Amino acid sequence: MLGKFRTLRAILSCSVPLALIGIPQAVAQTAEADDAAGAGQIEDIVVTAQKSAQNLQTVPIAVTAISGDTLARTQVTNIQALANAIPNVQINSFSNSPDSAVFTIRGVGVNDADPYVGTTVSVVVDGVPVGVNTAALLSLFDIERVEILRGPQGTLFGANTTGGVVNVITKQPTGKFGGEAQIVYGNYNRLDINAAMNFPITENLAGKVSVLHTGSDGFFRDTQDNRRLGKRDMTSLRGYLKYSVGDYDATLIAGYDRSRNDSQTGVMIAGPGELFYTPGETDQGINFRRGQSLDQPNFNNRDSYNGTLTQNLKTGIGDVVSITSYREYKNDLYSDDDGVSAILLQTHRTSKQHQFSQELRLHADLTDRIRMILGGFYFKQAYDLQQEGKLDGFALGLGQPQTQHQKNWSISGFAQFYADLTDTLRLQAGLRYSHEKTTATSTTANTFTTVPGGYSSFDDPLIPGSLIVANGSKAWDNVGYKVGVDWQATSGTLLYGYYARGFKSGGFTGRIAVAEDIGPFNPEHLDTFELGIKSDLLDRHLRLNLAAFYNNYNNMQVTQNLTYPSGANSAAIRNAGGAKTKGAELEITALPVEGVTLTGSLAYLDAYYTTYDTFVLDGAGNTVPVSFAGNRLMNAPKWNATVGFSIRQPVGGGYVTATGQYSYTSSKYTAFTGKPEELVAPINLVNATLGWAPDGEAWSVGLWSRNLFNEKYYGQKLNLTGIGTLASLGNPREFGVDFKVHW
Repeated sequence: MLGKFRTLRAILSCSVPLALIGIPQAVAQTAEADDAAGAGQIEDIVVTAQKSAQNLQTVPIAVTAISGDTLARTQVTNIQALANAIPNVQINSFSNSPDSAVFTIRGVGVNDADPYVGTTVSVVVDGVPVGVNTAALLSLFDIERVEILRGPQGTLFGANTTGGVVNVITKQPTGKFGGEAQIVYGNYNRLDINAAMNFPITENLAGKVSVLHTGSDGFFRDTQDNRRLGKRDMTSLRGYLKYSVGDYDATLIAGYDRSRNDSQTGVMIAGPGELFYTPGETDQGINFRRGQSLDQPNFNNRDSYNGTLTQNLKTGIGDVVSITSYREYKNDLYSDDDGVSAILLQTHRTSKQHQFSQELRLHADLTDRIRMILGGFYFKQAYDLQQEGKLDGFALGLGQPQTQHQKNWSISGFAQFYADLTDTLRLQAGLRYSHEKTTATSTTANTFTTVPGGYSSFDDPLIPGSLIVANGSKAWDNVGYKVGVDWQATSGTLLYGYYARGFKSGGFTGRIAVAEDIGPFNPEHLDTFELGIKSDLLDRHLRLNLAAFYNNYNNMQVTQNLTYPSGANSAAIRNAGGAKTKGAELEITALPVEGVTLTGSLAYLDAYYTTYDTFVLDGAGNTVPVSFAGNRLMNAPKWNATVGFSIRQPVGGGYVTATGQYSYTSSKYTAFTGKPEELVAPINLVNATLGWAPDGEAWSVGLWSRNLFNEKYYGQKLNLTGIGTLASLGNPREFGVDFKVHW
């Protein structure tokens, strides 16, 4: 039994190769994995995508796993840096809300940064979901692995996972003294310092502390004085205590993240005839220059806190798991949204959110052939957002303050069963019932300066009669379910298929122009059919995983985004949409000779609205009905692909490792209207690393580059009719040196 425990522990601590980025690296291996590596075979990958440790090749869903060592080596410091590298997965942030995550998987995503929009892809950290997208662009340091689960995960992970789940697992205490440190220096004066220390406290108690600091001068220059814009200054701390005795263990994790960054660095694209057209500033293409008005601060300050207690107990009826967590964040952002030197459109946003969650699960074998996961989940959160806008570009001296306050709580029960019908044929079925309630208050108003002919400020008096207050409260009941079958056709080949129904929660609009905008909007539902094959071929020298899917949206929540000539903005959500998506994903890993790994992926996606009824403004500022049925879904490129290699060879008393990856993403729309101004051109990116470590790998040194050939591309584009197009830019070429030490 002790030997089996050691084998399992070694598997779980094994670095997970990424079949897309193509940089496999092992830091610990089992005897079986050692044999596989010695024979030039592909290693097993252990994931917890179904809340139990399983071999990736036996998990009957589409999953991509990325090891923490791969993240560190390729300078993936946050989740957004994984963009364009994973089949049918798009990760962006909004140009005027740089800390907000825009996850789209298989065409399923959201199109606004504010928390009231909700999420369709849940970010889960050590078993705890992050409640709002404004807190989901996590720093990735001291990570065991990241798992990207594609397709609905509602039975095990709950609501708002219709697109999938980003499952982040941090490195846990080892109970042995040791540590590692990393220093990275790069262009734009980037400096990272990352360290982690493990230490025993008593025979049953282990501790760990990890810290990351990253900073840089920013990619942009000011068009007026050529100063750098987009500075980054972030520090993350994390502490662990792990207690183990007999059949019980408990791990307490406490974390703090601090950012003192510059404001957002979105740009404005506008030509003659558009309201924000500024010659020499809005018509220069991608040159990483933008205007920055000097009448307000330039900062984006953020503080996040979290604490999680995970407890595991082996009992006579099964394994009991309890996860208790509290998270909160506060953000203070000044944003020069027009991207030009003139004072046209600016905002000051202060927001805060807190959440509490409790999950309790039982993993039990009902018979020799039937296994069960039975659980309950409670979640409660609240957020406040105050946004003050200066609208001088619409009317000199005009301002618009808006507020949002929402509370939500939910409780759910779920069960997942796995039944071995034969030694090779397995049936799975899952069900989750959820009850939730949301209350909301949204306000909007207009202000005007008291200084004749002056610009607006963030504390001007309200225009009498302009204040609009809207309230709402509603509860919903939802049921999600899944049924599937998988067949282990051979020892190296798994065939699977499933049908799942997931849902995204209902809610209330936060950004209103009239009281009726608040809603509510009801939950939307997604039905998914997926077929797949996972295979290890040619004596485990070739791994080929293929998945095909079909999604059908019902009661789809769609945004009716209107910016009136007065500057008033509404982003009301209504259940006025429907969509169908279908596609396929192929992932390949090959080991042709010892020390060489080749990887590749290919994804196809056909995603379009079947229904999208909304309103637009005509030339006179009146709202007129329009349908966007037939348009492509947002952030849904038809094709994306990657090819990569990793070479590890002995040189000079150590090992040289070289890696490279090319990714291609075809054109995509980043808004629902299908306007040519919102079409992002195809993106071609190349990343590469070169490093050396002595035998034993006590230390290593390497060179790295991201976007090696300096591809210039847009991330998000949002057209404001008659005004201009807000856009974010992809990072330019980055390169530097990386030094690591282990003890």
